[in-house]
Amino acid sequence: MASFATTFLLKSGLPSAVVGTLLAMAGLLSCVTQPVLAGWADKAKRFPVPGMMAALSAICSLCCLMLLIRGMPPLATGLLYGLGLWCSDAMMPLLNALYVGYDQGNHCIRFGIARCIGSIASALIALVLGHVIAALGLTWMLILLILFRILCILLLLGYPKIAAVRSEKKTASVCTVSQFFRRYRWYCAAMAGVLFLGMFHAMNENYLIAIVAPFGGDSSQVGTALFISCMAGTGMLLFADNIHHRLSTAWMLRIAGLSFLLKSILFYFAPGISTIYVLELLQMTSYAFLNPAQIYFAGERVSKEDMVKGQAFSTAAYSLGCSAGNFSGGVLLNAGLHTLLLAGIGMALAGTVLLFLTVDKQDAR
Repeated sequence: MASFATTFLLKSGLPSAVVGTLLAMAGLLSCVTQPVLAGWADKAKRFPVPGMMAALSAICSLCCLMLLIRGMPPLATGLLYGLGLWCSDAMMPLLNALYVGYDQGNHCIRFGIARCIGSIASALIALVLGHVIAALGLTWMLILLILFRILCILLLLGYPKIAAVRSEKKTASVCTVSQFFRRYRWYCAAMAGVLFLGMFHAMNENYLIAIVAPFGGDSSQVGTALFISCMAGTGMLLFADNIHHRLSTAWMLRIAGLSFLLKSILFYFAPGISTIYVLELLQMTSYAFLNPAQIYFAGERVSKEDMVKGQAFSTAAYSLGCSAGNFSGGVLLNAGLHTLLLAGIGMALAGTVLLFLTVDKQDAR
């Protein structure tokens, strides 16, 4: 739903600036609500995350179902799609908390294998959707999204009931959102670096249709590029736990930043679609390192009482970056593709520098 948002909304008749604004609003709404949802989850006596995710999935499904109504004005289409994206984004910290909560609740979970399966699914659906949109139109994309969301709801409702995660120590207490910034200053500073990397990544992926267009590409080439990108990261995600045993979380974040920076520079000089396909292989050490490292980093730097909120701040930082990247992409595209790609280099550079300056700093417990 996120990767083809720009393709869907542009084909629905919305101008690029409005598309960027709508996607940015969806991301901003997600960033505001993620810590709120996390705060409620942290205070609950029972572990409420599966139910919360199922409810958000149901809202997302309803939005997609309403988008099937013919003759809907372009702006209404954009608002519904944005609402669906908000629900999807708001689930990400809850998904991370789901892993941590059940893992700490004596349900052994191999994050790398689970995330690897998700990456393979993302790769396959990106490849399929790219060709489905090109051959059959946007309606079938919505139908596939609804079917997968329904499957997601059924799986979530099948999770066992567990108690909320609590630390055995009573020295710490659950903090508010404002207290979180004061309690975890260096952690939040590192998340600013993640924000800039998310900004580049979202702009690069969501406006890939504009990047391949000068080379004669369409949604099928976008689908192929995203398929390569997801599959490239699959192997790394499969062995994420093993890699983490050999590389510290700080170095995983540094390598991710450097990989994003390299990708941004090489994208600027890419001479054709074949080169873009090759550059998507950098997903192995960019997003495939950043995604699990964010979860590990929150687990290492945030106390158990604030576990869900820590994951929410990590994902909210990335979502806020995606929101800013979507908005910036819509505005910068009007100034030309070269401007957009040059701005991407600046975003990746800022994120990498911030991570190098902050990941080794510890907050006082």
